[in-house]
Amino acid sequence: MVTMRYGQSHNRGFSLIELLIVIVVLGIMAAVATKSMTGSVESKRHNETEREMEILARAIVGDPGLAQNGRRCDFGYVGDVGAFPPNLQALVQNPGGYSTWRGPYLPPSFTQDSTGFKLDAWGASYAYSGGLTITSTGGGSTMTKLIADAANDYLRNRFAGIVKDAADSLPGIKYRDSVNIRLVVPDGSGGTLVKNIKPDASGTFALDSLPAGIHKLCVIFIPDADTLVRYITVLPRNKTGRPYLCKFAAHHFM
Repeated sequence: MVTMRYGQSHNRGFSLIELLIVIVVLGIMAAVATKSMTGSVESKRHNETEREMEILARAIVGDPGLAQNGRRCDFGYVGDVGAFPPNLQALVQNPGGYSTWRGPYLPPSFTQDSTGFKLDAWGASYAYSGGLTITSTGGGSTMTKLIADAANDYLRNRFAGIVKDAADSLPGIKYRDSVNIRLVVPDGSGGTLVKNIKPDASGTFALDSLPAGIHKLCVIFIPDADTLVRYITVLPRNKTGRPYLCKFAAHHFM
């Protein structure tokens, strides 16, 4: 008699140990995926906050990359008011009926939300109270944007020029007192200040303690009431370059 033996089926289920191993592996994979996702979200928030603080800083002191006719044309809040804003709200709302305020200084995407521009990507308020830094602490660590190395870099600058007539002659000793130079600058409190000076005999002059920005310059030859009006650019950090030429179109020193 022939006895036939059948092999055991190989379609048995997982053992308890194998199931535990699978569960542990899946848990590890989930933890790694969650950590990676969390890190990605935090990195995105970090980058977004850095970008926002850069935009806020440019609203305060302007964008040096913006130029017109080869000259920088954007100096932000400081260029118009002659002082750093007391808070971030002053970038979108006149802080006190200032006649020189020409805001808002933030792009429309910021101003559409009346409070969002004052919060970092974690929803925490930026720390700014008129100083040289904007600070974010929402991410658990401090992020700082330095607006300028020193306040005087934007508030105490120098502008130099030279006065000539239509024939490139200089006023000399005889006419130096007949030329009056007036520069209108913001006074830091919402108004303007007129700085007056006369050139020396060689026609040169220099004005100090000026806020960076675009300001109105008037050169007046008093006897003829001849006035030359220009809008000059005062650069931060005393970057004066060559003296600015103020040349009368028709008048001659005689």
